[in-house]
Amino acid sequence: MNNYKLYTLVDISNTGHYRQEQGNDLLWKKEQNFNTVLHTLGLRSNIFYDVKPQMLEIGGKTVGFDTDEIIRVWRFDWATEYDIYRIGDDPIAFLKEDFHLVPYIGGLDETMEQTHCVFNVQDPGKNIVFYAKQ
Repeated sequence: MNNYKLYTLVDISNTGHYRQEQGNDLLWKKEQNFNTVLHTLGLRSNIFYDVKPQMLEIGGKTVGFDTDEIIRVWRFDWATEYDIYRIGDDPIAFLKEDFHLVPYIGGLDETMEQTHCVFNVQDPGKNIVFYAKQ
């Protein structure tokens, strides 16, 4: 198995609210963001995960963002059967290509305000980072 993790400034909470119902709009929007992540990851391979995304409050530079501030991030870990995201020496190259400019629903429980509601894998304004776990 090949193991990966991502950190994002976007609220990708797995709330389990699959229908948009009165009073659950916020929970449904969070679930939609998580579904966007799952579907984008699944473009190239079936993925496996055991743990829902976890919200952390941590120094931004610790996880790959360009800020020393304590910020709210979501971490998600998953695995694939194959080394499917690699291009050359970069084990996450296709992840960066696949996620760049994919839209999400903003204005949820994020602490870092975003100019545009799209995943950005590049500086300035990077809001998602990927790692291949050893």
